[in-house]
Amino acid sequence: MGTPVVSHPIPGAQRPIDPYTLFAAPLEGPEELNTPDNRPTLMVVHAHPDDEASQTGGTLARYAAEGIRTVLVTCTDGGQGDDIHGREPGHRDHRAKEVAARRSRELAMSRTALGIDEVVQLGHPDSGMHGSVHDIDPRAFSRLEGEPIVRRLEALMNEYRPDVIVTYPPNGLSRHPDHIRTHELTVAAAGRVREAGGFPPRDSGTASHRRIPKLYYIALSHSRLKAVRARAEAAFGTGVWTPPLEIGVADDTVTTTVDVSGFWDQKLRALAAHAGQADAAALLRVLSVSGHENPVEEYIRVDPPWKGGEREGDLFEGIAGDR
Repeated sequence: MGTPVVSHPIPGAQRPIDPYTLFAAPLEGPEELNTPDNRPTLMVVHAHPDDEASQTGGTLARYAAEGIRTVLVTCTDGGQGDDIHGREPGHRDHRAKEVAARRSRELAMSRTALGIDEVVQLGHPDSGMHGSVHDIDPRAFSRLEGEPIVRRLEALMNEYRPDVIVTYPPNGLSRHPDHIRTHELTVAAAGRVREAGGFPPRDSGTASHRRIPKLYYIALSHSRLKAVRARAEAAFGTGVWTPPLEIGVADDTVTTTVDVSGFWDQKLRALAAHAGQADAAALLRVLSVSGHENPVEEYIRVDPPWKGGEREGDLFEGIAGDR
């Protein structure tokens, strides 16, 4: 597994910076590492490098620009992705460790494009996509014993004390085994935080109650997926790849839509950092088509449970404190 990698904030990371100029640049640490950070915090837990851009890139960029502390946890090393020559796992010259190192550099570029404050890479081996769970290496993330990883995620939650936690729905959105496992372990860790009574109030000098983080699942509505397909087919023809409609959910199950219209370019830049992956490149092509004048990213609120009513427009809605 290796030691988790923690990338500390880049001074001025919220300024527009071309990620390609930082491909091999070292990440600078903050001047004062011991200064408590009492800002409202968003923690997003993903499986692979590139998931942060494709699924939550606009959200991360928006909240970073608003002064929210953004924390990304990536569970695997991405070593089962495409190599620099486009070779997939199973090819005799595919080297998982080399792919993982490259994808870590790509993640650093994406992080800069989105202005993410902190990135924690747990570094577990990527499971890849296989026809059967029995084909997955038993040392891979989706096959590992869950308890140590749950404890690690719980510790990270207690360290960063997020107000909002975002991860995948039970089917992993794409049914990838690493996505499903990320969901299971993140939900388990968040449940332990809740059972323990949550986090102390952000300001110890107040009489505020302990804080229970809100929990959201990433969602893609049927109408949103159909709109993406229509725009892509109008631009490229009916044979173009688009995200399959099967991964979508009924529109009325979406509880929260985050307006990312001011941050679409940052999302695309973050995706471009991962364009060495065929799936990221295909998604970048589709999302680059004009017509995304009012783009949103969608979520389903799980905790506290949604009781109906008008959709939220903000993951931090109902959370006390200045922003």
